[in-house]
Amino acid sequence: MASIDPEWLLSRVRGVKVVLFDFDGPLCDLFAVYTAEAVAEHMKGYLRRERWLLSEFTSYTDTHQLLYDVAERDDIPVDIRRGLDDVLVEAERQAAKVARPTEGAAELVEFLARAQLPIAITTNNSAAAVRVYLKKHGLDRPFGETIFGRGAPRLMKPDPDCLLKAMRHIGSEGDPGNCLMIGDSVRDLEAADGAGVRFLAYAAADERDPRRGARLLEAGADFLVSDMREVTEAFSRADLDCRSAPARE
Repeated sequence: MASIDPEWLLSRVRGVKVVLFDFDGPLCDLFAVYTAEAVAEHMKGYLRRERWLLSEFTSYTDTHQLLYDVAERDDIPVDIRRGLDDVLVEAERQAAKVARPTEGAAELVEFLARAQLPIAITTNNSAAAVRVYLKKHGLDRPFGETIFGRGAPRLMKPDPDCLLKAMRHIGSEGDPGNCLMIGDSVRDLEAADGAGVRFLAYAAADERDPRRGARLLEAGADFLVSDMREVTEAFSRADLDCRSAPARE
């Protein structure tokens, strides 16, 4: 795993005007208690009860891939496809109640809010689950209405749709190069590339997914951040650099 270069990190955040956060990973471990595998089983249980658990879906453990692949099947009734999304939304809401905060993430959010830097959440999780978590941990105020969660499954990341919506809402769609996305998956990286924004890869040590960081590097991430406090420090340095720069005449 490539260790972070503080000077590279400083260069990555310098000049950033908008920060877009993925939710599960950079802000919290959504499935720390109510695991993603358990949620996938719950979703398959719904399909089984409705007699639509096709053999090709029985081995799925990725909740979003299951949702996407079911949604793409025109032979599955619309009400079943929508019902599966409803099942996932409720499971994510329950998981959000017991999610584990990412160390240093709240401090980064609060720092950016104090610096009056626009922030948003761009996630494949449901906005309802995000709001449950933010309210519980006192982070709902910094984000306000800038939560852009899952809509149509076909528009989930790696499609850049939620990033583009966030930038339009903030008014930065004409300046994507000065927007930064913090994400922890190849889907996030590809969405950032599609939206034309800078990308910062977050990958803390995770026994459940030890190759997460390696996949990001293989997909083109320059470095990995494993501690959000490093990001706060980089933004703090960038802010000091800006304040100490001589005024142009």
